[in-house]
Amino acid sequence: MGSPESYDIHALKVNPQLVLDTCKERVSCGSCGKSVKFFCYYCYKPVAGLEGRFPQIRLPFNLDVVKHANELDGKSTAVHAKIVAPQDVDIITFTDTCLDGVDVQTTALLFPGPDAQDVADMDMTGIERVVVIDGTWSQAKMMMRVCPQLQCMQKVTIKPRRTRFWRFQNMDDQYLATIEAIYFLYRDSVGSSYNGEYDALMYFYKYFYEYIQSEYASQPERCFNHRHQKNYIEYDSAPLNPNVRLTKPDTVAKVNYDFDDLELGHMFGSTDPE
Repeated sequence: MGSPESYDIHALKVNPQLVLDTCKERVSCGSCGKSVKFFCYYCYKPVAGLEGRFPQIRLPFNLDVVKHANELDGKSTAVHAKIVAPQDVDIITFTDTCLDGVDVQTTALLFPGPDAQDVADMDMTGIERVVVIDGTWSQAKMMMRVCPQLQCMQKVTIKPRRTRFWRFQNMDDQYLATIEAIYFLYRDSVGSSYNGEYDALMYFYKYFYEYIQSEYASQPERCFNHRHQKNYIEYDSAPLNPNVRLTKPDTVAKVNYDFDDLELGHMFGSTDPE
């Protein structure tokens, strides 16, 4: 499918800082009581004070995120899609029967492979929903092996892109975070006429990315993971955070982030790792 392309995350037509920077502390979810920030990963609701302040969009076809049972709810970037498109996104924990009743004739599976068709080259008429598997590659392949519905779905894929994901991974940089893959699924389905209609899917992802860039650019003596892609921190262009407390020179430290999503990344590659 060619070499992976870079994409400009700063060009997304969302400005999450205006809202999310007003949320300074973790709070208890009003429904389940768990300590969360911005929104609840378990109830899919904004925290108190942020209700009605996140963008809300509709998607042209439904999205089912099938999550491996061992994946932690608070670590999945796919949850972002549920927050901004709640009417069109469902998050399902995988079981042997979780897709019983799904019409495989009108459902596509976002999954790479030689039999996957680029969504940009497809007529999506007749496709009512797309399934995305959320988990590690070994978990995804296990689910594919044991679930006949997944095996029967038409596979679709997206063009290779270089991830902006902040977590180090042993695979190359064209293995996307789940929300990146979801975003490009909808963006590519529109084609050249795309004008930002689904940028809100990257609302939280853009915020976390720019937060990390700002924190490290403000403290250049801190060392970002040296195994990550080269020049990941944009020291020359990232906005500085005036509120950070600088550490002593020549020290190596990590920024202590106060939101769940940084703990683990779920990869969704645009090509099969094997």
